[in-house]
Amino acid sequence: MELYQLKTFVVVAEEGHLTRASVRLHTSQPSVSAHIKSLEEELETRLFIRTPKGMRLTEAGERLRDKAKDVLRAARELKIEARNMGDELVGDLSMGLNTDAEYLRMVPLLTSLGEAHPKLTLQIQQRASTSVQGAVRDGDLDCGFIFGGPRHPEIDAVTLETTQFYVAVPDIWKDRIKGGLSALADLPWIMDPSDNPVQQLIEPFFQSRAFKPANQLEVDGDEVIRVLVAAGKGVSFLRSNEVRAANRIGRKVHVMAFDELSIDLNFVCLKRRDQDPVMRAVIEHVKRAWGVDNAPQ
Repeated sequence: MELYQLKTFVVVAEEGHLTRASVRLHTSQPSVSAHIKSLEEELETRLFIRTPKGMRLTEAGERLRDKAKDVLRAARELKIEARNMGDELVGDLSMGLNTDAEYLRMVPLLTSLGEAHPKLTLQIQQRASTSVQGAVRDGDLDCGFIFGGPRHPEIDAVTLETTQFYVAVPDIWKDRIKGGLSALADLPWIMDPSDNPVQQLIEPFFQSRAFKPANQLEVDGDEVIRVLVAAGKGVSFLRSNEVRAANRIGRKVHVMAFDELSIDLNFVCLKRRDQDPVMRAVIEHVKRAWGVDNAPQ
């Protein structure tokens, strides 16, 4: 049997559904089904019961799932041990970016990492903070950047900075700023999805001021939000570098500052990866790019 078959088995067991498992594994549903079928034939054991709602483990499947996890864990530990024995770091690593690469200092990070460890290969994916956390937890990403703290106990975090957000007001409504936040209530507000950590920062900010925008537009994507604010399509919450970017592509964007609109930027990975020399190297270069020197929380 192959390790990829065991990984497919574990993911299908966790998801209980072939389609969701195929998304996590970045492969097709027929491939997932074929992996399970081959594994069942080799083990001469039925692992799942197919139901209208998805895939349910058999009693034997439940017992073998734990064994499969042990094998996959042992394979990871073997790889880590081999890396520790080598004089030069070699390997692939996937990293999730929760916002734009410029803000995350990816150029200095990739430059220093490439110079120190030229045989390390990074695969970079753009994802929202919530998606990065879930993917790291599930093993679909090795590491990544997130706003806010970890939501899962198996994740370690290195805090890079406390990020300040501002109420960003297009130039066409600049005269309203002197009236305070309440003067903006009837304007369109461009918001992040509700599960985004930044949005969860904003909700108590509104509640503490008994403020509720009359017209809210939910947009998933930092760049789209910047463009819409720059075009005068709504008020939103932007970082200072996003305000500068918006000013470059549209009319001037004005800001209102509030102390509560701050959130930690963290770099995260699984706790069990803390002995992986590749992960340790990446964390050290992330910390160097940000000028921080703190251990994982």
